[in-house]
Amino acid sequence: MTDNNKHESNDTSLSKSPEQNNAATESADEVTHSNSVAPAKDKGSNHGLTMTLTSVSLCVSLIAIATSGWLYYQSTISPISQNIQQLKVQQDTLTAELKTNQTNKAQLDQVAKDVIRAQQSAQQETKKLTQQQIEQSNKIQSLEAKLQRLNNTTKEDWKLAEAEYLIRLANQRLLLEADTKGAISLLSNADDILKEQQDPITFDTRKALAKDIQALSATSQFDLEGKYLQLTALHDSIITLPQREPSKEWQKSQQDASSEDTTTTSRIESELQNFWQSLRSLVVINYQHKPIKALLPPAEYQELTTGLQLQLDVAQVALMKGETLIYQQALSRVATAITEHFDTQSNLVTSFLASLTELQQIDPSPTLPLPRSSLLAMKNLMKDWNQRQPTDNNADPASTEQPSAVENKTKIMDQEENANAVDDARSEGENS
Repeated sequence: MTDNNKHESNDTSLSKSPEQNNAATESADEVTHSNSVAPAKDKGSNHGLTMTLTSVSLCVSLIAIATSGWLYYQSTISPISQNIQQLKVQQDTLTAELKTNQTNKAQLDQVAKDVIRAQQSAQQETKKLTQQQIEQSNKIQSLEAKLQRLNNTTKEDWKLAEAEYLIRLANQRLLLEADTKGAISLLSNADDILKEQQDPITFDTRKALAKDIQALSATSQFDLEGKYLQLTALHDSIITLPQREPSKEWQKSQQDASSEDTTTTSRIESELQNFWQSLRSLVVINYQHKPIKALLPPAEYQELTTGLQLQLDVAQVALMKGETLIYQQALSRVATAITEHFDTQSNLVTSFLASLTELQQIDPSPTLPLPRSSLLAMKNLMKDWNQRQPTDNNADPASTEQPSAVENKTKIMDQEENANAVDDARSEGENS
């Protein structure tokens, strides 16, 4: 830069006038002189200027570098931020799609579970239908076998089935109703049917029937309905029984005292006599060693009669149900109360106690011999009879395992009779 200044000053000096050149020559000499005088000052200022310019150029270079770096940074960061934004958007999109896929997966899992359940249910239904089909097939085969046996059934088969049914019915009559007469009649009818067969194979069964009939004929019987009605009559007659009265001598003394003379002497004698009779009436000899009860008040008498009637009702129910202990206890309570509170010298009370004693001798639940030997013998007879019958070679093998038509008919008749007997027993219990 100093060289440039020198050239510029030279150019200006050439263009000036001669006067000025002279002046300039003089000033140049002065300057030369001054320059020669202070050479150190020029060197110091030039060095500082150089440092300043160097610093400025360095700052400018740094600014340029910073600007270039900032521009490069901006040119580099801007796409990255855009990419980041795009990646965020893509991430949100992928997250939403992931949630949607998870929801769809859960739905698919639920659908798969439903399908599995439906398959299991279908398999169970298939098994059930298969089982039902097998059962129906077995029933059809059984019915076909029964039908075939019915076609081969003879009159003798039906007669034997009827005899077995009568024996079973006799057994039920004894168990449910304790009807020995009806059981004997049924067993006799079964024996008549076997007698009509005129076959030696029935000998053992008829022998067992004869033993059971004889055992039933030897048992003691009582009229259940008649005894029930007798208890009803005693129930109604309780209110007519007289109570035990006070001493007759005391009543007679009371009547004699009212008819005595009203004189002083007779009055004194009467009073003394009455006093003596009163003392005598207080002492009563009880030869049975039982205390004599006083007359009950009306309320207590009503309670007594009601309680006795209830005990007779209990005895009636126990008689119908065959409860021996309850029956005997109820009648014993009635007999004790009648003896304590009512006049045992009265004909009504005596007759009542006699009827009560007769009823106490009855066993509501007697042990009856059941025709089990006859029933067992009849079963053996049916088995031997079926084995003796000719078999059909063309019959289905499954049919040989099924019971005969006679046995099936007997079972059906037994079931119907069981239901009727139970209904009759229930209706009798409700009526009682």
